[in-house]
Amino acid sequence: MVGQALRRDGKVVDYEVLGVTMYTCVVWVVNCQMALSINYFTWIQHFFIWGSIVFWYIFLVIYGSVSPNVSTTAHKVLVEACAPSPLYWLVTLLVVICTLLPYFSYRAFQTRFKPMRHDVIQQKRLEGSNHDETSGELPLRLSSKLEHLKRRLRAREL
Repeated sequence: MVGQALRRDGKVVDYEVLGVTMYTCVVWVVNCQMALSINYFTWIQHFFIWGSIVFWYIFLVIYGSVSPNVSTTAHKVLVEACAPSPLYWLVTLLVVICTLLPYFSYRAFQTRFKPMRHDVIQQKRLEGSNHDETSGELPLRLSSKLEHLKRRLRAREL
């Protein structure tokens, strides 16, 4: 990406495009990895994960539109250099995929061959709900075990 004429006036952009691309990839990777590691989404998680990515682009536009005396080399770098370039979007996509692929593969392997406790519970819940797809309840065996544990905890509190 370095040394390509991506600006409208034909000037070569250098480290500012590389920096914006690199930090864009970091923002995308971190937020997407958080999304992959979450088992149950709430609206607040959606808001902060995807909102962080949107906020990054808003920051780049606002900071880039500030006077060049303040924003120095970042002046209009997103609007003039990165956003119009298909290479910027392609690099961002490929970096995100390549960096998340090992994590995704590890989690798939771990879930299949060495599951954590919550993975086992989720699997049992899926197996138990096969008979009734619309039911959001736990399988009877797991539900009765949970009730038994609740009773034991209440007895200890007394």
